[in-house]
This record gives sequence, structure tokens and C-alpha cells, in this order.
Amino acid sequence: MPSNTLRPRLQLSLGALAVLGEELPSLGGRRLFAASCRESGAELRITLHPAPPEGPSSTALQERVARLRQLAHPALAVPVGTGDLDGRPWVAEVVLRAPTAMQRLGDGGALGVRQGILALRGVTRAVASLHRAGMAHGGLDLDAVHITPSDVQIGGFASTPGNNQRADLDALGPLAWAFFTGDLPDGPVGKLSDHRRGIPAGLDQLVSSLMAADPASRPVKAEAVLGVLDAFPTIQPSSISSFLEGAGRGTRTPRAREAVLLLVLVGLSVLVSSLVLGH
Repeated sequence: MPSNTLRPRLQLSLGALAVLGEELPSLGGRRLFAASCRESGAELRITLHPAPPEGPSSTALQERVARLRQLAHPALAVPVGTGDLDGRPWVAEVVLRAPTAMQRLGDGGALGVRQGILALRGVTRAVASLHRAGMAHGGLDLDAVHITPSDVQIGGFASTPGNNQRADLDALGPLAWAFFTGDLPDGPVGKLSDHRRGIPAGLDQLVSSLMAADPASRPVKAEAVLGVLDAFPTIQPSSISSFLEGAGRGTRTPRAREAVLLLVLVGLSVLVSSLVLGH
């Protein structure tokens, strides 16, 4: 298809769904475009895949999106439309406003322990729902997971048409490690508790099993991982608890954080005493 005719032909294929915008950088033979929903004005991303066999079939993508809609899981950001352009399937997704996990960790460092558990539980719950339906995400990473104040949203379905449940389970370990340390694992890792203060023993064991060097030693069901995570409380962390647990960039050691807190308390004590004596 001549490149100078692709945009108008894609716009015709989108029809009443969206108004096509500028083309965006993309990889893997796909073409990526900004767009806006005609009905709501929501910001969209249109992914135009290569024709099979390099890309998925339009029928397979349409069936996958239909099954995702039937799940109606609140954490799954299901594409809003699919179609075909001369044998090349396209998929339309709403641009999520919540930051990706990559952006959140880059801006604020590691999540607090309770927030990390909440985020990992949200991802695992969504994965378990997919797997129960005989589906998979197939491309879980820090860019597919979006962190909200109370849960997560998972996107990226337009660019991951595969159905690899094992890949989903293998992705949980690196995601967990990044949530609690602020960085993806680089080579073999030890215990999470050696890198982060305040890690519950059960969480330490779970992350170790997810990160096991031998894939055969890792959990084989998302439900099993979810069972462990559901045993932890869901209380939202306070600023002080997050500080002591080491949330953020981790530039202070646990002992240094305690020293800073002690200095703050001493300073407040001196201030109160001076005010009392002044009267």
C-alpha cells in the first residue's frame, strides 16, 4: 500500500469511531497513530499491525477484544474498536491518564510496601481473570501497567495479540521486584528483604518463588499467587509509614531515615519547649 494513501484509507476504515491524528514512533513493523474519539473526544491510540503471518489476523483480534469485553474486569483497559485495512488489522485503545509503572517508578522511586502489595495484587487479580477465561495478556511489563491511587489499570492489548499464560506468570516476578525496589532485576537476585526494609516474610517468600532461576520452581497458577497476596491487609499507608518502609527513591538507608525522623522530632520538641518557656 503506498504510504501517501495509508492515512486517508485508515481514516475511512475508522469511520465514525475516531478522527486520525499524527503518526507516532513505533517498532516491530506496526504503525501507531494518535486519534480522538468522535463521540466522547477521548484521546485514542490506533495500532495498525502488519498483515499475517507477521501480524495477527483481523478475525483473531476481533474475537479477542470481544472476549475481553465479556470479562468486564475493571482493571483491564479493553480496546474500544478493531477493524481491517486491506488485510492489516487495526486496534483502537483509549489513552490511560494514570501514569505507567515505568513513569511512576522513574518519578517517585519504589512504591510503599502496602501500595506495592496493592498494585501487585491488582495485576495478579486481572491476570487470574484472564487465565480463567483461557486468555492471557502476553506482554505484561512496566509500560502496560498503570498505577492509580487505589489500584492498577492494564493496557497494551493492542500490541500484544499473543496468548501466553506462562509469559504472564513469568512477568509477575520482575514487576514485583520493580514495585518494591524501584528497579527491574539485573541478573540473579537475592531476597527482596535484603534490598528493602519492612518486607513481610510471606511476601519475601512469594517474590523469591516468582524470581526463581529455574522456571519449573515458579508458581504455575495466578490463583496461587493471588491467594498469598489476598492474605495481606489492604490498609492504605500513611506518609510516615511509607517513609520508614523506604518508599521513594531509596537514597536514604533505613538507619538514615530513622535518624532524619529523630532529628525532626527533636526539632519539634525544642520548638515546643521554647514556646512554653517564652510564656
